[in-house]
Amino acid sequence: MRPPSDMELSLGMVLRLLKALYGLKQSSRAWFEKFHTTITKISFVQSPNDSALFIRHCSSGYVFLLLYVDDMVITGDDIKGIQTTKKYIYTVFEMTDMGQLSYFLGIEVH
Repeated sequence: MRPPSDMELSLGMVLRLLKALYGLKQSSRAWFEKFHTTITKISFVQSPNDSALFIRHCSSGYVFLLLYVDDMVITGDDIKGIQTTKKYIYTVFEMTDMGQLSYFLGIEVH
């Protein structure tokens, strides 16, 4: 969050938020923008075909990250890249690793 441009804050001052972000109409856009900025810092590229799909390619393979609201699937053939991606996301967002994918959006995965 940033203070209004005309407001000066001295060191140690904090702003009190009067409305929670989740109650605002723009919250989903703000969340996605934050996620997009965060994930592109580690060389992920947004798919031109699906805005919720992010892809990272390196010499050891691919990592695919699919985001739906606040659920995500991370997969690919670069096991070390998957672990690195999860560790990075843990440092920025509160996240729970649900283990092997078995269901996603009501679809059973084998």
